[in-house]
Amino acid sequence: MRMLSSLDSARWEKRMRQTLDETLQDLHRQLQEVKDFDAEHVALLRATVAEIEDTLDKNEISSASIAERLRAATEQFSGSHPVLVGTVGRVADLLSQMGI
Repeated sequence: MRMLSSLDSARWEKRMRQTLDETLQDLHRQLQEVKDFDAEHVALLRATVAEIEDTLDKNEISSASIAERLRAATEQFSGSHPVLVGTVGRVADLLSQMGI
């Protein structure tokens, strides 16, 4: 197994962060389109996404529970908004891959 050099590691982290940022932007767009669901659940999901962005911006990556809270916040959307749930799943997977 080949060890990643620090340069390779930095590139990987940059690529993962860029992918995560793009996926979060996609999630924001999808949340803007959610009109037929409980405002409280949408607000909870938006708050969780904002917490992720704030954590990433401050480089205070310390809570693995963020991805789990994000997944839990979308349980109510699974039947009516499968694309949204898929996007949230991608965000959670990216967070896990990044060790968040």
